[in-house]
Amino acid sequence: MPSFFVDTSSLVKFYYPEQDSDKIEALLLKADYIYISSLAVVEMASALSKKVRTGDLEKEQETIIWNTFLDDLQTGQIELITLDDRHYFKAADLIRDFGVNYGIKTLDSLQLSVAHGLHNSKFLCSDKTLSQVASKMGMKLAPL
Repeated sequence: MPSFFVDTSSLVKFYYPEQDSDKIEALLLKADYIYISSLAVVEMASALSKKVRTGDLEKEQETIIWNTFLDDLQTGQIELITLDDRHYFKAADLIRDFGVNYGIKTLDSLQLSVAHGLHNSKFLCSDKTLSQVASKMGMKLAPL
């Protein structure tokens, strides 16, 4: 069975119905391991908050989604990878290598740096630019 590193762009779609949510859910429900970076926790909170702010989500629904996400972290359904110095240095290298041509941003480079260290996992991402950079890095992409 596969394992996946899930970027926040796909993680949100797992918990909140959007385009491709069904495909992401199907992949993750079959996964042996699901990994996210500790950065994804902050990005998830931000994405859900934006959905409440824009009226796409009621605060009560946001609370349910957030608590479900936290439960998945607590029960080990999702494994959290803490960023350390090597991730920051790798992210800086990625920005230097891909920033000019792809406009890779700081937080995206950190996500990629963590995912790159998981050699046996596929990268699950709904961001086209980030997926292109991951592919250029030789990472295996999850089919969407």
